[in-house]
Amino acid sequence: MISLRFAFKLRRSKPAARICKARAPPPDHARLGLEVIPLVKCLCRFVWSEHTHEKRESAVARRAEEVFLREEGILSGNVAPSAAELAVRIESERQEEERNTAQLDALRASFTEANDEVNLLWLDYTQKGISDPEEMACESRRKVEDFYLATKRRENHVMRLAAAAAGVKYEEDT
Repeated sequence: MISLRFAFKLRRSKPAARICKARAPPPDHARLGLEVIPLVKCLCRFVWSEHTHEKRESAVARRAEEVFLREEGILSGNVAPSAAELAVRIESERQEEERNTAQLDALRASFTEANDEVNLLWLDYTQKGISDPEEMACESRRKVEDFYLATKRRENHVMRLAAAAAGVKYEEDT
């Protein structure tokens, strides 16, 4: 029982502890050199030995699996995309960039048409990578409340543009 508890302490799992204890040699090997070792101590040493061997074996197996998977990827050609795959990916990224730019231009035009200076500032600062309303307020020398109040107007602009793109009319909530 003591050696099983020791194995559980090492493995943190009842099935793994039982396996580790079962792999330990029987206690008739309890004589090391000329001295006689108590049975419990001997069993715990055997369990410890099996535990360290198991850890080493699993580490070696894991490294072998990693090497195998890396070599398998190289042999099957999954490591680098083909020229055609690369061209398709670049083209789709370009198209996505064009769509994003068109949406930003439409949003900017909507803000300009509504004469919404705060949301125009918000758009400029967001494109520069500034996302904190307090930092935007400090940069523009406006009140931070202006940027918080502009959020609802911005949502209405975005919803109106999305509805127009879908071919429906957007009813604003006031």
